[in-house]
Amino acid sequence: ARWLRASESCVRQIAFVTGEAGMGKTTLVDVFLESLAAEPRVRVGRGQCVELYGSAEPYLPWLDALSTLARRVDGAQVVDVLRRVAPLWLAQLPAFVGGAERRALLREAAEAPPQRMFRELADALVALAAERPLVLVLEDLHWGDRPSLELLGFIARRREPARLVVIG
Repeated sequence: ARWLRASESCVRQIAFVTGEAGMGKTTLVDVFLESLAAEPRVRVGRGQCVELYGSAEPYLPWLDALSTLARRVDGAQVVDVLRRVAPLWLAQLPAFVGGAERRALLREAAEAPPQRMFRELADALVALAAERPLVLVLEDLHWGDRPSLELLGFIARRREPARLVVIG
């Protein structure tokens, strides 16, 4: 709750809930998110890192979180922000864009430098948090792929104000 209050003053918050397996970290986060369920003034997205054998899809927890945001009541607004600010991310969410638009986005993504992904998502998160706080929960970061973890560091180092809380 303290992190959320700080974010309401446009002070971005990056926080980690740590501890031994089975001690209730996920339950703690779940209770916090349940307290936000009745808060239409807060957007909540949740992504999951998954233990995979072999190579993991880059950015999986971030894509998962964007998908949960896009499925919410105001999901059309989320998709619109991605279309405008982070088209490379929208291209990776086929449930929300299709046909010729998706093919064009995929062509653009193939030609874009990898660093553009970082900048686009960082800008999109600021845009999504412009009017109300945005809370993103990234579960099981110890299983996160390298690009996802590097992106988290990039977002944490951004200096512009944002109503953003990222909980790992």
